Amino acid sequence: MAELAQLDTEGLVVADVGCGSGRTVRALLAPGPDGRAPALVHALDHVSALDDDLLSDPRVRSRIADLDARLPWGDGELDRVVSLNAAEHLTDPVAHLAEVHRVLRPGGLCVLAHSDWDTALFTSTDDVLTRQLVDGFTAANPGPGPSDGFMGRKLLALAATGAGRGAPWEVVTATSWADPHRRFDDGSLAWKVATGVLAAAQHDRALLARAAGWMEELRSLAAAGQFLFTVTDVAVVLRRS
Repeated sequence: MAELAQLDTEGLVVADVGCGSGRTVRALLAPGPDGRAPALVHALDHVSALDDDLLSDPRVRSRIADLDARLPWGDGELDRVVSLNAAEHLTDPVAHLAEVHRVLRPGGLCVLAHSDWDTALFTSTDDVLTRQLVDGFTAANPGPGPSDGFMGRKLLALAATGAGRGAPWEVVTATSWADPHRRFDDGSLAWKVATGVLAAAQHDRALLARAAGWMEELRSLAAAGQFLFTVTDVAVVLRRS
């Protein structure tokens, strides 16, 4: 994400929108090959979850705000905006992207990235059940707000729609990747996603029982060195016109 943001200029002011605990913030703060790093990173989310060491870092400004509301910066105040896995939870992601356009300076970059959950791949001995569970997870809306498990493939369409709201973008790059994960211990990425898959099956008692067995099988496969999890991540880099 930091590489896509092109942090090769001194004194950049950057925002991570939907920062969570700060994994992307850490990547943004790390000096690049030329030794440069942003002068300031704003870490924005709707709740306070940023790690304590980042909260005390003088280069970081933690802010809490409704991501569906007006962003807390002035027009053209930022050089870069990074947003990872936030768009699917927004009531109006096009309006949010228009707000990102507003707070970027002309020529500033937005890195909009999202996992496409329909592409989640789990090693399993029951391919039909795995497909059923992943489909249910992708379509599920487990919380009170919106959720769109297909958001990764929709990012370019979001950017194109922005022009109709006075927020034209130039698409700089569009890329995707799928990192392999072989761990399935508690807290691993595969375990976290599988836990979400299990939660999405809560409405169907029979399916939930099968899903619980599926989880245990994944753990056994990982212990035997036969497990693999991937999901396709999509990122588009947009330049404010």
